[in-house]
Amino acid sequence: MKKPYLIFFATLLMIFSIPSHLLSSRVLASIQGTLMSEDKKPIEGAKVILLSSEEGTKYELTTDKKGKWRKVNLFPGAWTIGFMAEGYQPTNITVTISAIRENAPIEVKLTRLPESPFSYGDDLYKQAKYAQALQEYQIVLADHQELSQAYGKIGLCYYRLNNYDKAIEAFKQALAKDPLVPDILINLSAIYFEKGNLEEGLKYFKLLDENTLKDPSLFYNIGILLFKNNQIDLALDYLKKCLKLDPKNIDGYYQLGLVNLNKGDVEEAKTNFLKIIEISPESEKAAMAKKILDGIK
Repeated sequence: MKKPYLIFFATLLMIFSIPSHLLSSRVLASIQGTLMSEDKKPIEGAKVILLSSEEGTKYELTTDKKGKWRKVNLFPGAWTIGFMAEGYQPTNITVTISAIRENAPIEVKLTRLPESPFSYGDDLYKQAKYAQALQEYQIVLADHQELSQAYGKIGLCYYRLNNYDKAIEAFKQALAKDPLVPDILINLSAIYFEKGNLEEGLKYFKLLDENTLKDPSLFYNIGILLFKNNQIDLALDYLKKCLKLDPKNIDGYYQLGLVNLNKGDVEEAKTNFLKIIEISPESEKAAMAKKILDGIK
């Protein structure tokens, strides 16, 4: 008969002979479900996000054409599952996933978002059917005077139809309802710039909070217009703002170099032309910059 201490040591030897990754492994679980609309139609291409409350692990899935999704090899425990689909109200649920028993399939129904009264007009506008879109927006506005955003949409249609005066009228009506809508201020200033009325264009552009503007082309285009109209100092200012947002904008450096030359600031011009060559040495703008630099040495 084996002595107890020999059995004890034999057991220890068996334990230590098992690979460490097997000793620390955990039993994993799986979960699946179906995403549907309120009328029980499957929602294809929806996003399903699983987030472990305990581990912080995150997975993103997409529903198939039957609205189904499935995920295996999950740690058991509490999980938050989010469901998002275009045109539907997103929702979250929290479930506890078991690795011991089978987890029941999850069925979730999403509520459709109310359709915008501008949907048909927006579709027409996207198809470049500006005259038809204009009529649709005017009908919506006639029925819903409270929808002030209709004025902005009407203004865009008139702009696309090259009726600048009507576009300006519509944009100003939009501002009368809400004076600081960024898109309206940008569009209104752009029309005045195109009409050659820099003073009015700048008046509306300066109503914007420039710190919220992230598109360098806004400042670039204004800088070009100002330069063409001999507003040299203002052109310099706006081109610098463009480059602050986009430090690798070679067109911005090129125009800034031309403005520098116009002001007689040759050294600053050289700096900006050399920057183009540094950023994009094989570009057409770099070749043009080299020719200018050869001419001002």
